[in-house]
Amino acid sequence: MRCSLPSEGPPAIYPPVTTRLHRSRLAIGLGLGLALALALAALPACGDDATSGAADTVADTVLGDDAGADSVIAPDTGGGADTATADTAPADDTAATGDDTATPLPESFGGERPAPVFYPADYDAATAWPLVILLHGYTASGVIQDAYLGFHAAATARGYVVLVPEGTTDTTGSQFWNADPSWCCNFYGSAVDDQSYLLDLVAEAEAALHIDPARVYLVGHSNGGFMAHRMACDHADVFAGVVSIAGSLPNAVSDCAPSAPVTVLQVHGTADAVIGYNGNPGAYPGALSVADRWIAYDGCDTTAAVAPAVDYDGLVIGDETVPSTWTGCDGGAAVALWTLTGSSHVPGFSQTFLPAVLDFLEAHERAAR
Repeated sequence: MRCSLPSEGPPAIYPPVTTRLHRSRLAIGLGLGLALALALAALPACGDDATSGAADTVADTVLGDDAGADSVIAPDTGGGADTATADTAPADDTAATGDDTATPLPESFGGERPAPVFYPADYDAATAWPLVILLHGYTASGVIQDAYLGFHAAATARGYVVLVPEGTTDTTGSQFWNADPSWCCNFYGSAVDDQSYLLDLVAEAEAALHIDPARVYLVGHSNGGFMAHRMACDHADVFAGVVSIAGSLPNAVSDCAPSAPVTVLQVHGTADAVIGYNGNPGAYPGALSVADRWIAYDGCDTTAAVAPAVDYDGLVIGDETVPSTWTGCDGGAAVALWTLTGSSHVPGFSQTFLPAVLDFLEAHERAAR
């Protein structure tokens, strides 16, 4: 079944990450891309031309052919499971219990892999709150991903409880999520069970807080996007919706068999040279194919509603993002593809991007089972 959108065209061929060189390029591309985005976020607003030039310079540096296997080093992301700390949810935060006492709110869940938890300013135990979990990309960390998107501040302001967990480190010291059998990014055969870890985080939050089980969501970037798709494929009974920024599904259609409809938003730049918009034959499907497959899984109408283009990437001149949405899905779900024309693997997201993502999630809760 094909989407009613233009053809993907000839596939962009990106060699599978099966060698030290390719793994290193992936790592340095992700790390420097995030570093650029964070640096830009700290600067005063400037014109598209200036930021586009900076992005081109970094892209040339990261992906140039002169990088050798022994000279490319994964960037120091500056944060990991051992260093992540919450800058909100201090120990004296309390939740009303309905009597004259107050119960301290947990600062983290996850035991030996603590994930900081952030709360809406008006959190109270009498209200059921939506939960969203942010999943970082390969070589990054929860701290870096949160800073890059301004995630927990925006989401808690919109009434979400937020968890920002950390992956584990591989043999190169790079943090990752084990989204097997997806292509990215368990490159060294780790047996870590990240699916159980994330499910346990949800269960802990639901046990300790007043979480609405019909409004539990994942937002992931790159490897985190692959992991978000993995959880949607295997745990549609838990997650109402997922957002994948520059991630993808497992290559084999048979490796995803959701038990119920899941709302999915795929966000992908056409100039992504790390996880190609058109996919990587034999490794992962392109963005249009990802949308196609979720349309089929969710039983959606096959004609998209295409909204006017909007500007979500400050590194690209003009209104580069075309939002396409498929509705009429089973259980009230929806599938959307936001195509960012000319955007890279790490877009310079505008202040309007994340509110639009949260609007999309808010419109779709998990149907009663």
